[in-house]
Amino acid sequence: MKKEVNHNHSLPQNNFNQIIINLGQALGATEIGFSDLSVLPAQKRMDFTRGITVIIKLSDGILNQIGTAPTQTYFSHYRSVNRLIDDICLRILLALEAQGYPSVAIPASQSVVDPEDQFTGAFQHKTGAILSGLGWIGRSALFIHQRYGPRVRIGTILTNAPIIVGEPTTESACGSCLTCVSACPAMAIEGHLWKPGMPRNELYDAYACSQHMKEAYHHIGRGVVCGLCIVACPIGK
Repeated sequence: MKKEVNHNHSLPQNNFNQIIINLGQALGATEIGFSDLSVLPAQKRMDFTRGITVIIKLSDGILNQIGTAPTQTYFSHYRSVNRLIDDICLRILLALEAQGYPSVAIPASQSVVDPEDQFTGAFQHKTGAILSGLGWIGRSALFIHQRYGPRVRIGTILTNAPIIVGEPTTESACGSCLTCVSACPAMAIEGHLWKPGMPRNELYDAYACSQHMKEAYHHIGRGVVCGLCIVACPIGK
């Protein structure tokens, strides 16, 4: 069976997609993407076949205040956007289930207990965003939106609803840029160019990043945010 592909993520002829887009944007989402998750192992996608990616662009005004360290305002903004994403994902989930499609909303920011990776989530939001065709992974291991760069936060809904999916991103558009590498105070970014399927630890040392935040920025949200690589990226500025 030929897979239906949505290149612009907004096909009026597909009512299901459009209903989700309209609902998400009415609630504050910047963009909604749709992905085919069947290419992933069943356990990784919790046996669901489709993903809905919710994108919210972070405030330029707040991000632009970050100099050599994160600000209290950025930390508050980060938490507020995460809460908004979780609310939008919940509302979309409820709408899907009202139509008879049990779904799962993955929290915007939540780590799960994994002996092999203590800095992972129940489902990688970046994976859904890439499979939706909304962007790629930067050298920083951050998701780079094709328009807004890394200045976004992401949420995901896993579902089996009959949605039209996007064309997955297959290559990086970072080129020769190494701005995020030199901007990282923890020296956690390895500098390699992303390729699909590449393990995260080949791009960036999550432990080094986390430890630096806890030590250097403990007075700001107990060291859970930094943002220096985000504001350094030329994409989205």
